[in-house]
Amino acid sequence: MADRTPAETRAYANVNMDKFFTTVPPALKTQVVSLPQRISKMNVRPVIKLVEVLNTADKIFDHAGKFAACARGCGHCCHVSVPISEFEARYMGDKLGIKPVEVKQSRRPDLKDFGSHTPCPFLANGECSIYEVRPLTCRMHMNFDRDNYWCLHENWQKPEAEIPRPTIQPLEEAYHQLMGQAKQQIVADIRDFFPNGKNS
Repeated sequence: MADRTPAETRAYANVNMDKFFTTVPPALKTQVVSLPQRISKMNVRPVIKLVEVLNTADKIFDHAGKFAACARGCGHCCHVSVPISEFEARYMGDKLGIKPVEVKQSRRPDLKDFGSHTPCPFLANGECSIYEVRPLTCRMHMNFDRDNYWCLHENWQKPEAEIPRPTIQPLEEAYHQLMGQAKQQIVADIRDFFPNGKNS
């Protein structure tokens, strides 16, 4: 696999992302764009609203999958930082039947500390063992390049290294809205909340 510049990657990814955004079915686009307003009007517990955010993310990124380089069993993104809120950690813990570690304050990890030696505690045999309840961060992490060049650990530290992926603003807005409603603003890496994975 030959080296290429970040500019070449961006040029390819921008075309790919344009194709993605212009082919989103109108009904799905409306569902995504209206998400923050919809959940603000839902008279239900915050956790039900979180499920709506996660389900909406799945729908838009299922559509995005045909434009991505991601493939089952790749697992490179399972070695980077996975920031989640305490609110989401509790939701995951309830679904998995395990109690997340109590984190006293938000922690901002140094991205340079991550690499092939820092697998997600839920990574098993190269695949996510909690796929159905994986965090929103994981659901939105998708590589719009032609291949996994910038995902490879040996390329992470190269100048301007960045995995090209779309930003779906309504998803992020709705998620932060929920954090405020749940009054749980602590954010840390998934490894902080679940250091031992399913054995936490």
